Amino acid sequence: MVTQMVPVSLAANALAVQSAYREYQQRALGREGLRKMYIGTLTLTLILAVFGALLLALTLSNQLARPLLVLAEGVRQVARGDLSVKPVFASRDELGGLTRSFAAMTTQLSEARALVQRSVAQVEGARANLQTILDNLTAGVIVFDKEGRIDTVNPGATRILRLPLSACRGKRLDEVPGLELFAPPVLQRFELHAAGPEAGERDHWQDSFELQTAPDRDRLTLLVRGAAMPQGARLMVFDDITEVVSAQRSEAWSEVARRLAHEIKNPLTPIQLSAERLQHKLESKLQGTDQAMLVRSVGTIVTQVQAMKTLVNEFRDYARLPAAHLSALDLNGLVHEVLALYTGMQESGRLVTELTPGLPAIIGDATQLRQVIHNLVQNAFDSVAERPNGLVRVRTEAARTDAGLLRAVRLHVIDNGPGFADKVLKRAFEPYVTTKSKGTGLGLAVVKKIADEHGARLRIANLRAPDGEGDAEGTLPAGAQVSLSFSKFAPQDNTSDSTREAVALPDRASDTQGAR
Repeated sequence: MVTQMVPVSLAANALAVQSAYREYQQRALGREGLRKMYIGTLTLTLILAVFGALLLALTLSNQLARPLLVLAEGVRQVARGDLSVKPVFASRDELGGLTRSFAAMTTQLSEARALVQRSVAQVEGARANLQTILDNLTAGVIVFDKEGRIDTVNPGATRILRLPLSACRGKRLDEVPGLELFAPPVLQRFELHAAGPEAGERDHWQDSFELQTAPDRDRLTLLVRGAAMPQGARLMVFDDITEVVSAQRSEAWSEVARRLAHEIKNPLTPIQLSAERLQHKLESKLQGTDQAMLVRSVGTIVTQVQAMKTLVNEFRDYARLPAAHLSALDLNGLVHEVLALYTGMQESGRLVTELTPGLPAIIGDATQLRQVIHNLVQNAFDSVAERPNGLVRVRTEAARTDAGLLRAVRLHVIDNGPGFADKVLKRAFEPYVTTKSKGTGLGLAVVKKIADEHGARLRIANLRAPDGEGDAEGTLPAGAQVSLSFSKFAPQDNTSDSTREAVALPDRASDTQGAR
């Protein structure tokens, strides 16, 4: 073995290399750990940064979304109809202002809805009050829309016209059965008023019309008022003034009768006495044809004066009809008393009686009702005087409701004469309206006046001839019928409760009862 000392520099370098190598190995071993530590640190830092960013994003999004969520929930509540006070986002930015504006808008909507509900309640109340007023009005009310179709009808219109107008809503007036002839003049009057109203009728017009809704019903006189409404609608209000017009005519004729009786009757007696005195003075001084002419002329004067006295007395009786003294009467008994004057007619078969037994006693004046029965029977015989098979029937009956309540006691006088002319039917109860060549036309007028005094209803109608009967040429009707309905009855001890209640029932059936 050879041992040789190396140089000191080489030994130092070797030791330095060894130390460097050892240091290199240590650093090589520490590099992997440091890399892993750096990777872990960076990874943790990244995770923390991402978490912080998410947390910040959530915080910011919550701050941004909460007002929007409040708005969305408020919108959903409003959509459901909930207009209660809405929450407000406490911030001074635009979103906070938006929530405050939305809450204010919701409050305004709630107040507006409350106002609308109050207004609707007021309108409904006003409508209910108006409907109550319309339902209780005696006048008829019809409202037409802008197309001229019936929109509103009150019960008064149905009662006056006796037509189911409530079922005719949506129809034009001329489409309602029974009003075909009434509609054109009314619509024409509306058009004239719209085109150029006359002085004094700027707001509404007024006119009277005559109407007959069915051949077997009375002719009505209507006072019609019309007015324009907003949005092209039209209002028509009408009243039945038939009885008023009849009463006015009756009063006018009464005044005429009083003046006739006063102005004409006084000179008649001097005229008659003067003519008779002339005959007495001159008859012995004349001979032959002169004497005959004097007698004939004086006889004519006396006859005509008597006729004038009779006419004046009839008018006086019409104008000064005494007040009725009412008492309990048997209608059948009165009929028997009057028809005793027509015994010959009964024996010849020209007068037939059909009296219903057991009729309730009516309230009336015996003297006036005898005059009524006599006038009706005499008029019937006058109408069939020229017919060889002329027949007069007198019938009494009790009219009852479906429930059996007594409604009226009726007297019918029926003949098979020529009936009433149309112009007579319209004004049959006015004085001086007659079909007789020598009649004064006061018979039915007196009957009507007495009927009004007794609260009875008088009705006349023509009867239609059954198939195969009547005039050979088919020109004559089957005759005429005059009906008198009494609705006031005398109380009886054995009267049932239902009958007592029926005493107060009006004879509504007489309004629509026509020829049988």
